[in-house]
Amino acid sequence: MNLRTLLISLLILLNILVYGNGSITAVKSKIAVREIIWGITHPFIAFKVKRLTKEALSITDSLQNHNILSDRSGGQLDAFKHSYWMALLSQEIKAKKARKIGVIHEKVNYKSFKKNHSVQDSAASAMDILNNEVGILLGSNNKLMSKKELITLTISYIKQGKMYIIKKDDKGNCLDKDNKIIDLSVEKEWDKRKCIIGS
Repeated sequence: MNLRTLLISLLILLNILVYGNGSITAVKSKIAVREIIWGITHPFIAFKVKRLTKEALSITDSLQNHNILSDRSGGQLDAFKHSYWMALLSQEIKAKKARKIGVIHEKVNYKSFKKNHSVQDSAASAMDILNNEVGILLGSNNKLMSKKELITLTISYIKQGKMYIIKKDDKGNCLDKDNKIIDLSVEKEWDKRKCIIGS
């Protein structure tokens, strides 16, 4: 596998982490020069990131399939996906580099929103960044912890309300600060009045 192929694969995985099951063609269109430069200048880290991203996605799928956590779009499962991913990265690479990967991720999301008003928005992006930071802390402080223990710790943090989710009602509708349902069909701006709360 040449470096360009590896880089594109890595960036597709990174974007799928945020967008879920988006088409590969759509994800490829979001890859920017900044991401290509990053991959070229960090080829060995790119291999690790690719492997750990697959692992984080696989564990997230397993938690969803076993109903351990729910709501992959702004809920506890979403919080796990980001925090566990960053925890894995922080165990194997420096926290600063893990954080940089997370930042690149969110910049791609914003650019995508500006082009086609994707599902990502300011609250979702802020939530991801907050959960990334918790994950970086967990991974950095537990470098020798096993993957199983790290999964358990991450879930524990979520269930104790130490991570972040989007405020919703029992039916999954996003709520504003006054607990009123936000009509996302008419909210087309980056800022959608969504609220971030403890998990």
